Amino acid sequence: MYRQLFRLSVIFILIFFLHPSFVSGQEEVKYDISVAGISIGEMTAVKRKAGQKTSYEVRSEVSFWFFGRINVDYLVETEFHGKQLISSDSQSKTNRGDFRTLIQWDKDHYKVDSKNYKYENTSPIHKPLHFSSSVFFFEEPVNISEFMADGFGLVSPIQKVKDYYEVDVNGNKNKYYYVNGVLEKIVMYSPIKNYVVKRK
Repeated sequence: MYRQLFRLSVIFILIFFLHPSFVSGQEEVKYDISVAGISIGEMTAVKRKAGQKTSYEVRSEVSFWFFGRINVDYLVETEFHGKQLISSDSQSKTNRGDFRTLIQWDKDHYKVDSKNYKYENTSPIHKPLHFSSSVFFFEEPVNISEFMADGFGLVSPIQKVKDYYEVDVNGNKNKYYYVNGVLEKIVMYSPIKNYVVKRK
């Protein structure tokens, strides 16, 4: 009986430790979100890898004053197969309305259905992409010229400027700062409020 229990224990340990998702592991980073030096919320980015599949989850909660109190819960879930973006689901739940952008690879193009703040987009994208908003948190975009802006369903340019990368997302130019390949800070420009995302 003890021998059988021992064998079962060994089998369980081998299955658990050799499972692809465990071997590849999970990465998680946390950021503080601030406006004019005042903290308004937090952001957590998670990367999970299992075999050829890599998934990203970026979640944030902020609360700030803009002609009244605004609360925003944001979640984007992105999936890659190999190096190619396969799908993205961005959701913003606010006390002023809810918004969502769905992006899905379909044979030879991305289907896009974006309903954002004062913005809508259903234009398909007829080429595969290999970088998205979520990936910035885990990879420096060295030699990358464009990416999928998850919240808008747009192909947006990336340009290296001095000590940061500048991206143009629907007319808003955001700046990503890396130190030794690690994302330390983002200066974000938005129609409502400009803010800074800084690594904890």
